[in-house]
Amino acid sequence: WLARALMVHQSLLSAPASTLHDQIFSSLAASIPSPSSASSHVTAEYFLELARASVYYSYDSRAVQALKDAQEASGLEYKVTGIQAVRTKFQRREFANLVVLARSNPDHVNGNTQVAVNEEEVMSVLPAALPLNSDSLLEAPKFLNGDETMNEFDKSDDFNGNEAVPSSLAEEDPNSPSVLADIDSCILLLTQYRIQSVSPSNSSLTTEQVLAYINRVILSSTGTSNSPNVPGKVNWTIFSRALWERSILESNSAKTVERGTLQLASLVDELGVASGSTAMVHTDAVVTPVEERLKYIHVLPLLPRWRMDLALASQYLALGMLRSAQEIYERLNLPIENALCTAAAGNPKEAIEILETYLQAPHVDTPRAWSVLGDITQKPEYWERAWEEGKYAAAKRSLGEHFFKAGKADQCIVHLADALKQNPLNRQAWFLYGCAGLETQQYELAAEGFTRCVSMDRDDAKAWSNLATALLHMGQQPGAENLKSKESLSALAEACRLNPDDWRLWSNLIIVAAKLENWATCLRGSVRLVEILGDKEGEGALDLGVMRVLVQALVSDAFSGGVSDDNSEKKQSFFERQAIKLFTVTVPRLVTRTPELWMLTAKVEQWRKRPWAALDAYEKMFRLAVAEFESDETSKAKWTAAVDASSMLVDAYTNLGNLPGRVSGGDESQVVCKDWKWRAKVTVRLLMSKGKRIWDDSEAWHRLVGMRDD
Repeated sequence: WLARALMVHQSLLSAPASTLHDQIFSSLAASIPSPSSASSHVTAEYFLELARASVYYSYDSRAVQALKDAQEASGLEYKVTGIQAVRTKFQRREFANLVVLARSNPDHVNGNTQVAVNEEEVMSVLPAALPLNSDSLLEAPKFLNGDETMNEFDKSDDFNGNEAVPSSLAEEDPNSPSVLADIDSCILLLTQYRIQSVSPSNSSLTTEQVLAYINRVILSSTGTSNSPNVPGKVNWTIFSRALWERSILESNSAKTVERGTLQLASLVDELGVASGSTAMVHTDAVVTPVEERLKYIHVLPLLPRWRMDLALASQYLALGMLRSAQEIYERLNLPIENALCTAAAGNPKEAIEILETYLQAPHVDTPRAWSVLGDITQKPEYWERAWEEGKYAAAKRSLGEHFFKAGKADQCIVHLADALKQNPLNRQAWFLYGCAGLETQQYELAAEGFTRCVSMDRDDAKAWSNLATALLHMGQQPGAENLKSKESLSALAEACRLNPDDWRLWSNLIIVAAKLENWATCLRGSVRLVEILGDKEGEGALDLGVMRVLVQALVSDAFSGGVSDDNSEKKQSFFERQAIKLFTVTVPRLVTRTPELWMLTAKVEQWRKRPWAALDAYEKMFRLAVAEFESDETSKAKWTAAVDASSMLVDAYTNLGNLPGRVSGGDESQVVCKDWKWRAKVTVRLLMSKGKRIWDDSEAWHRLVGMRDD
């Protein structure tokens, strides 16, 4: 009992206390139940209390062992596994969903209704589990059952079903599970609490994992998911806590935020501490006995009612229900939060009055109050006062943002450096610190800021992109070109992975990859850039310089396939296959104004030993060059480009005309172009007729004359 009292004391403090820590664990060590005299229920409760204290003080390995001991004492069997299920009303295909298969010792389950209170004497009604009422989501995942479930275990690729799931659990129906003993429900809830304490708070994987534990406890109320509010099957505190944990998780999802928020409000109402507008009316028929509410309070993490109110107020604030949140803050006597709500509701003068009244007397939160007052008034002197009063890091961050917006990045860096010394784990401050470094061209400082950002959140695409920019500028220094460019390429690749639809990221990736002669990455970026901008920009999505170097890299090695070889594609490398697809399928579809792109396609086709396709590309190149010249006959550049195209086409007729065509053989009719000489002459004469009026005395004209005479 001393350890229990000290844990209650510890729950009222904002941080772990070493003196309480020592007394709690020494008291628990002196209270180890004897295996011969203590019942299994008492033994399980002891290990659960030990696990709760271990989780609170971050002794994860000790908590895991205590939970295992509690499970062994209670006789609980459970397994976290995956079963095919549907989650939406219109879902046709099942997908694997996490589920907890659990079964209690039958003796302990039967004891649930025999302890403390008789159902016939007092009606014990559980809190209402609100329905989801979604147009698309089911109330609960619908799992495959019966033989289908067993077949799913047998088909699993990750484990052997017979070894992973005991036969007793394999008989469990996940849609209508068996009733759990109360102590076993506590084990599952405390396991969920331990997982959350050692996992990232915003991880979707963690959410799915802990929801599996919570849903198992909720469904245990009656052994069915259809009518959970039947009295006498599960303890009131256990069921309420399971609903609370589920509501906190559901409040973070747009699809379930409505039920999550309403369920939070309903559970707060159960304590009778809600505002008059929402408090439920209590009657003798729905009051749960005190002894039942308090029965398992010492094996579950303590949750003071003021903390429940704060969670509800925070949810109201996130949804924009400012007045409801303000009522709670006023009742809890939290003037700073009240001022923030008032200012957000559009009453800054009233918020300032609240803070000025609060600051008339010294308080522990005085530095924070000065900082919030500065946030509302946007006056730097208040942030300076907050820093002087208590080295409040948020005040320095606000000063840094203020000077950054004012265009004074140098001062911004000074204030952010002070803030980060006090609190080096603030990702937003590191990001702004890096941005200020870029503004002042202090690229090493910027790289440090963005490196800290991505180390705290590896899914921040903007931080990865800015880090690449800083590293790229650092690579311009002598002696660091290749190293920093490679690091910049890696950062850009990560940014592109996180934000695959930003064409600017892919464009930068292509440039850096081309600089490093990383042709595979350069090709991948070019293909993705075409996918993003091709329909809108056409050939503008292609970088002509990059296309040139890609073709040069492709044709520098001998072609690994053959014209008539059915397995030629299998022999090609991934780079070759993708490059061939780009230049022979994608580029021709986009070309409208740049003849050189057809020339690049012709080179690739010629490298592939497809002379007929290469000649066809050269002809299209020439026709496009002539069309461009006709659009502006006075342009010397277009006239020269047309002459160059005609020269390349004549050379193509000469070199490719007599080669075997699509069908191999020695007959003249089966060559690429049997009248290639006539076509070459027509090409030259056609261009001369179009340029004679203006360009008959130019250098390009004399080249045409020379080709005609040859």
